[in-house]
Amino acid sequence: MSAGRPEDDDDDDITWGSDELPIENLDSKFRKGLFLIYYKTFFSKCVLFNVDTTRVVLGTNGGYINANHIKMPVKDEDFAYIACQGPLPTTMGDFWQMVWEQKANVVAMMTQEIEGGKVKCQRYWPDSVKKKHRHLMNVVVQTDETQLVTHLNYTGWPDHGTPSQPEQLLTFISYMRHVHRSGPIVTHCSAGIGRSGTLICIDVVLGLISKDADFDISDVVRNMRLQRKGMVQTEDQYIFCYRVIHYVLECLQDEKNISG
Repeated sequence: MSAGRPEDDDDDDITWGSDELPIENLDSKFRKGLFLIYYKTFFSKCVLFNVDTTRVVLGTNGGYINANHIKMPVKDEDFAYIACQGPLPTTMGDFWQMVWEQKANVVAMMTQEIEGGKVKCQRYWPDSVKKKHRHLMNVVVQTDETQLVTHLNYTGWPDHGTPSQPEQLLTFISYMRHVHRSGPIVTHCSAGIGRSGTLICIDVVLGLISKDADFDISDVVRNMRLQRKGMVQTEDQYIFCYRVIHYVLECLQDEKNISG
């Protein structure tokens, strides 16, 4: 898929690092609200990951957050996710508002707060279960409703490349599925496209395998990229998806041989 407009999907090749859109190439409707996008992003360049038709809207006034709905067909159902940028100091309130409004009960964090000496994500959760985070309190202060959110943090991803073994990530995904009860699964890394896209891709294919359905990893990636630009950001991440699924299929075959 090229770096063109979201609907331009004539190119069947998966490409890497091709989703930067220089501001001069954007037409007027994409320039609208650009200052707000700059204010709520990590990046000095205008790297737009949002696809307008799938972006998450905050409140009733079309509030902006760098996040997209990702709906993936898994045979007879859709797996629903929200892929988003890791919260910044200025967007923690927006993040919790999104979680609250979408009734999401699972947040899958695919980065650490600091990696390689660089801040990857602002700490947006309470220091302990007994403390309440001030940004979360701002969301719920005017309502008597309660909502249980399980925050999962995968810390096994190295600063560079991909995990050397798939077992821990598969355990993480299995538990994520086990505790998921309502709303889309919210996942983020730093930019919300690389590790988050890899997580979603593997989870979707595992769902297809569990339903004895055919699958094509390249099609899964293309489908995600139509909903949020750049999902599965690097070639290493793309290959890692194949490695993990190959491992799973080998394990299933071994179990079949033992039982047979």
